[in-house]
Amino acid sequence: MDDIDQIPFNFDPRIGMIVGVMVGFLVFAVALDLTQEKLLRVLKRPKAPTIGLVAQFGILPAIAFLVGLYLTEAPSIALGLLLVTCCPGGALSNYLTGVAKGDVATSISMTTVSTLFSIILTPVLFAFWASLNSSTLAVIQNIRMDPQRVIMTLMIMLVIPVSAGMFLRAKRPDTANRIRKAVRLIAGIVFAVIVSIIIGSNFKSLALLAHTALFPVVLTFVVAVGLGWGIGSLAGLMAAERRAVAIEVAFQNVALAIGLGITFFPSLAGIAAVSIIWGIVHLTLGTGLALLWSRIKTK
Repeated sequence: MDDIDQIPFNFDPRIGMIVGVMVGFLVFAVALDLTQEKLLRVLKRPKAPTIGLVAQFGILPAIAFLVGLYLTEAPSIALGLLLVTCCPGGALSNYLTGVAKGDVATSISMTTVSTLFSIILTPVLFAFWASLNSSTLAVIQNIRMDPQRVIMTLMIMLVIPVSAGMFLRAKRPDTANRIRKAVRLIAGIVFAVIVSIIIGSNFKSLALLAHTALFPVVLTFVVAVGLGWGIGSLAGLMAAERRAVAIEVAFQNVALAIGLGITFFPSLAGIAAVSIIWGIVHLTLGTGLALLWSRIKTK
């Protein structure tokens, strides 16, 4: 185990299940927005969402892999970067796209499709890129992961919430509309309280971990924004669409990353640190970027 993971990190494994359930509720709230009309919108206007998803799932994990390979000597930091970048977009990206005067329809479409694809792509991409780095591969091989536990966790955090949300939206749209905000608010508050407790009880450890994790996280986040904007520009997207793609590519579902990290890698402090620090970075730098764009007119 790397020296960074010797830093004491207080975490009660029983909290892992609670975090998993709360993440499931947050994903369920996102899935309540997965309407047939939004899926059809992707089919009718696939250019921007497709470009964004290629950047998000096809290119961003590769960038995180390179950052982890060359810019950090801690395998757990490298794994944390991979875990975050292999997760789908988060609901916060939809809100900040609106603040940034971006194309909210493109943002929602990307969140919709990436959430659906993440059921398969998140574990597959994480395992693939982790296996290409000898140091992260060694860590993964030394961790016993019960296949049944992996399946159960993915069911709780992704499969069941997505399926239940889409089913309720299709069968009872009025009910879905009534409970959507409440479910997201309650789950978000509970999740935030739990994460705050984890941060509060490990503040000194996280401060120490930040010395190693902060630069790789900030660099990967900035590159992700640039990637979304750049690939959108090359594809000839309008400014509002480029803003949406840039935000969506960089704003991952940090709640899911934290949930997966503390469930499967509770002994690797670096993974938890990266997930938490990424959340702080995208709340600060990301919000600042959205506010800056809000002052610039789109053409």
